[in-house]
Amino acid sequence: MRCLSKSWNALLSEPSSIKSHLHRSIQNNKNDRILLHFSKLFSFDSKPFTARPYRTPHLELTNFIKLPVKPQSENSRGKVIGSVNGLICFKYGSNHKAKHNLCQPNPDSYFIYGSDYGSEDIYIWNPSLSALLTLPPYSMPSHSIQQFFRFGFDPKTDDYKVVKITQRLLISPNTVVFMEWLPVEVYSMRNGSWKFITRLKNISDFDDLCVDGHNSHLHWHSYYYRGWKYLEINTILAYDLGAETFREIPLPDSLTGSNVKKVWIKLGVLAGKLCVMSTVPGVERQLWVMDEYGVAESWVKHHFFPPFRGYIYPYGFTLQNEFLFQVRFSVLGYDHGLYDPVAATTKVIKLGKNERGKVIDYVDSLVWVSPAEQRERNCCSISQFQF
Repeated sequence: MRCLSKSWNALLSEPSSIKSHLHRSIQNNKNDRILLHFSKLFSFDSKPFTARPYRTPHLELTNFIKLPVKPQSENSRGKVIGSVNGLICFKYGSNHKAKHNLCQPNPDSYFIYGSDYGSEDIYIWNPSLSALLTLPPYSMPSHSIQQFFRFGFDPKTDDYKVVKITQRLLISPNTVVFMEWLPVEVYSMRNGSWKFITRLKNISDFDDLCVDGHNSHLHWHSYYYRGWKYLEINTILAYDLGAETFREIPLPDSLTGSNVKKVWIKLGVLAGKLCVMSTVPGVERQLWVMDEYGVAESWVKHHFFPPFRGYIYPYGFTLQNEFLFQVRFSVLGYDHGLYDPVAATTKVIKLGKNERGKVIDYVDSLVWVSPAEQRERNCCSISQFQF
């Protein structure tokens, strides 16, 4: 409708209308919400995701979203980066495997054991509007072995941003191995361009349930190491999408110190607050919630996890504050559950036997931010995809 009528475009583009519609979608339709489960590597040529309603997660919805179709080779695959306010960010291309794994010398007489990836396209998609934005190319240093992407929203500037973190493995002539972290690159949807900011420290990146980045911050589990030996320092690395700065947030004391090598940690968001899910050998599963953001003394321990005997892999908490997890039974194999802490009940949800992938809370949304160069030229985004 935005492109067919100037009056409709003006109405749907009003910030007050967009925010009001988004608020109603999030708050007023809790029983009608839908979870989208994307495969770890998906393709628009086949079935990219499954859709299941919260109310009856054993049922699968079909054909309720119009999919984009991209004319690429059969080897093209996609990975979901994140989702905020109805926008889904993903990368798509054919470069998901290493081209080689040989040691290659560089001018500084170091050897780089690299994957030498080619660049993939990144897209921001609003399924409700059938709008899709193709981001400009990002930098691709030679021999980078791993890249981490995150997607978030800054309410102060009403901007959506993609953060790219790159690391590469360096091997010196005397075989001392260490990681080099390259400068972080950030894309602004409002500005329509990438820019470099600071370097950072070591992180781990596990974001299976896309709830991070809704309130102007992104989070990673961070650690320090020397060679292959991890030092006993654990922390949370937070990125402020507005100020475009990093800061460290301390973990609860029980998750640091001498036990750090044995503690399994997963970050999440519960009721809009940063939380940590952890497993310590010989100790119950723990849930810590930070009541006051950034204040270490405000960590509060909760007894939350459902009483299953099998091995539980936590995805995290949905936007409806329900706990999504994968559980392994010795006889039945793997299954997934959606735990409601208020009703203390669990629903079985079919997300695939061993496939974790990415899970998104589908939100009907009018949100769209055209890059600066498109605002005067177009009311709609044109991309290589067709609908």
